[in-house]
Amino acid sequence: MHDKADKETHTETSVPVSHPKLLGGMSVRTKGIGLMILFLIYTLFAGLIMARERNVLYQDLQQLEAVHAEEERQFALNMLVTRAILIVNDNYYSLNEKNLPDLKSAVRTIAVQTNTVLVNLGRAAQLYPVLSDNIVTLQANLEDLAGKPASRQAIGRVRDSLHVLVVDLDQVTNQMRKRKQVLLEQYHRAFDSISLIWSFTAAVGIVFIGSLVMIFVTRLAWDIRRVQDRALAIIEGYRGKPLKVTRRDELGSLMNAVNKMQLELRQNEMQMELIRQQRFHKEKMAAVGSLAAVVAHELNNPLSAIVGAAQAMVDQRIAHGRGDRRSTNHPDMIIEQARRVMNITRQISEFSTPQSNEPEFLDLNNLIRSTAKFISFDRRFGTIELVLDLDAQLPAVYAVGDHITQVIINLLVNAADAMEGRADSKPRIAISTRLREEYAVVTVTDNGTGMNRSTLERVFEEYFTTKPLGKGSGIGLAVSKSLIESDGGDIGIESELGSGTVVTLRLPIAKDDLNALKEA
Repeated sequence: MHDKADKETHTETSVPVSHPKLLGGMSVRTKGIGLMILFLIYTLFAGLIMARERNVLYQDLQQLEAVHAEEERQFALNMLVTRAILIVNDNYYSLNEKNLPDLKSAVRTIAVQTNTVLVNLGRAAQLYPVLSDNIVTLQANLEDLAGKPASRQAIGRVRDSLHVLVVDLDQVTNQMRKRKQVLLEQYHRAFDSISLIWSFTAAVGIVFIGSLVMIFVTRLAWDIRRVQDRALAIIEGYRGKPLKVTRRDELGSLMNAVNKMQLELRQNEMQMELIRQQRFHKEKMAAVGSLAAVVAHELNNPLSAIVGAAQAMVDQRIAHGRGDRRSTNHPDMIIEQARRVMNITRQISEFSTPQSNEPEFLDLNNLIRSTAKFISFDRRFGTIELVLDLDAQLPAVYAVGDHITQVIINLLVNAADAMEGRADSKPRIAISTRLREEYAVVTVTDNGTGMNRSTLERVFEEYFTTKPLGKGSGIGLAVSKSLIESDGGDIGIESELGSGTVVTLRLPIAKDDLNALKEA
């Protein structure tokens, strides 16, 4: 109602319930299985890359083995050619052309060695076509050696062919070595590549999967700690904003359960506080009523005697014909003031009489008058101008009278507190009633300090108060709101800092009176 309004910490009226959605709705177990599946997929992907590189490495190794086998065959061929050259040279230089048996023997020996070379050379020519010419030349010279009478010249031609073959075989050997070098380089590159891929895959797997696991575990532990801290805070009395639900798994359900527990506790505590306040209000009014009845009884006896004595004085004056109003004795004044005191004690006694807890038809104007009259005896209202502007045609309202009384008292006390210590203008509180549509509208206006926007937004929070410690509990307006809403009405507050506050109550009109008004 003002900058010193009674309130409690903010809580929402309901706790949002989270439902599983897509990945966010997976359970913790499902997320763990998902991480495992992701790790297996990553391992499979890395294995496919490694298998591909391993196949390349295996192919290079097979080619190296093939080249190595070719080298061995080439080496054997070179040895055969070398041996054939030695035999041919030996026969060439030791040949006696006139000795026919020796000549025939030399020819046979050279032919055998040359044919052996040709057989192995034919296999090599399949891989190295450059040797085909050597085969043709060597065969032609060998046929020439066998078809004509043996001569040193024919043997020399065979020898020359073998020498040419040696040169060509050297070229083939060089090509083979170059090819082997290339294959070795490919093999080393493939080996280095597979080593690099393996190292990179292992590093990325450790970093990526490890990071996911660490993030998952860290966030899980952090959220568990949040739930733990909030549960402990609720036990210690925290009733503020609900825990923010950031998950859609089992832990998110636990967060919702904690928020629901907090909401239920707050509602139960508020209900208990409401019951306590109502009981306190009834007990307070009953105590005031009892005290007023005792005081009224004790005062009425002497006051009756005073009134009787004063009346006797009046009667005596009249009887003796002394009706001079300028007399220093004023028995009529004594009677007036005594009756006034008796009337005040009667009003207090009537106001403090316990009211029904059930809704009933109420004269709202009369209830406001008696409440204002009762609260005016509070010392805080000694300097406050209390103005009543009540609609005389206001129909009856259907509500619990004790609720309305308690709310009006709370609003008037808050208004008085809001004007405490303010000397720039005369303190003033105005209460008005009007009929608007289907509601009786009660407006309580004060010219106190008012409230800023941040305070106004929290004005109905339970246990929120700007009053000094010990002067306000922070539940007055919260209880008033609950009481008015339980009677089917509502309450609203408008305020501006430094300009005062306006509180508006709307209470439903009794249906019979409302129908009568519509018919009229």
